Amino acid sequence: MSESDEIKINVTVAERNYRLTIDKADEDKVRRAAELINERVNDYKRVYTDKDYLSLVSMACIQFATSVVKYENDSAFKDQYLDKQLDVIDALLTENL
Repeated sequence: MSESDEIKINVTVAERNYRLTIDKADEDKVRRAAELINERVNDYKRVYTDKDYLSLVSMACIQFATSVVKYENDSAFKDQYLDKQLDVIDALLTENL
């Protein structure tokens, strides 16, 4: 990422402001991510009224990290499946050439 592709933005996550330097192309993704975190923390805040704010943020982080791990596992499985299928197609093509 070159400096000309970078911008500085301010986002608020869990009631704290952060100034970030990001790639211009990522601005919508970063803002959406901050919005999702805030929504999740607010959801937990409504359900778990006795929890401190750090606990709420931690719970949101665990949920998002779990989603990432699941996606990575699903993606790895699909990649392995596709590799096998491509090997079958390659073998069929080789036989019929």
